[in-house]
Amino acid sequence: MSGCHSSHGMRRVALGLSLAAGCLAVLAAGTGGADQQTPAASTSDRAQPQRPFRPTTLFNSGDPTLALTPPLLGGGRAPPGSAPPNPDPRDLEGVWWVQGYEYLLGPAPGVPPPLKPKYMQILEQRIRAKNRGTPEADTETQCLSHGMPRLMESPYPIEIVQTPGRITFLHEVAHEVRRIWMNRPHPPHPRISFLGDSVGRWQGDTLIVDTVAIDDRSFIDDEGSSHSTRLHLVERYRKIDGGAALELIMTVEDPVTLEHAYSYRRILHWRPDVRPEEYICEENNRNAPVNGITVAK
Repeated sequence: MSGCHSSHGMRRVALGLSLAAGCLAVLAAGTGGADQQTPAASTSDRAQPQRPFRPTTLFNSGDPTLALTPPLLGGGRAPPGSAPPNPDPRDLEGVWWVQGYEYLLGPAPGVPPPLKPKYMQILEQRIRAKNRGTPEADTETQCLSHGMPRLMESPYPIEIVQTPGRITFLHEVAHEVRRIWMNRPHPPHPRISFLGDSVGRWQGDTLIVDTVAIDDRSFIDDEGSSHSTRLHLVERYRKIDGGAALELIMTVEDPVTLEHAYSYRRILHWRPDVRPEEYICEENNRNAPVNGITVAK
């Protein structure tokens, strides 16, 4: 749940924050007070665009034990002088980097998934444990997979490779690999796995990816939202900004844990200047769990 592994060659994310620094932000969030409402704009401020309000505690309750982890900036646009983007809408090859890093993957920033009461209580327990400095151990702190949709939110670059019949996502984080099969449907009884069974198709200039059979040991997000093995994801990828960005619309459905399906939008930037680095979770893992609790070392 912390997303705070250390490994040789670990990349530092925007603002010079490493994921280890993100761990400190997790703990610092627990010391905050009640949510601050956005102040009324002065006359001089009214001409400036206002940032949308983001709750800093679960349900905007003001309860410091339910403080949410603040986001990181993630990857920005390619620097001036970089190779121009490929305008071909069906050519996704290259390196992409998500803009921003959300710890809670609900329908809007700071808004939780529409979990059923039982699973919302579990999320509250996990957030309170995190804010006490004893976060529940999850798959990634044990060097298992991040799972989906959480993997797509990781603040590390993704290299996309297209070959006949398949699109492959090569994630820098934990060297995870997603294989999206373009030449077959889901098997009748797909094997449960952390990243699930993914099949894709083109609808005009939009790549639609359908994923099922995801292992329920993983979480939807870094705050600890639960899902079942009946989790069903539909991703819609579309190039925008002349190919300089990739829009992802993620739709999440789970009849076991969710009251209803929901969607959210993310942007990944084209980064021809970036080369994915080595990431070895098992080496210098500063967050290996002890008795079920993630321990920052």
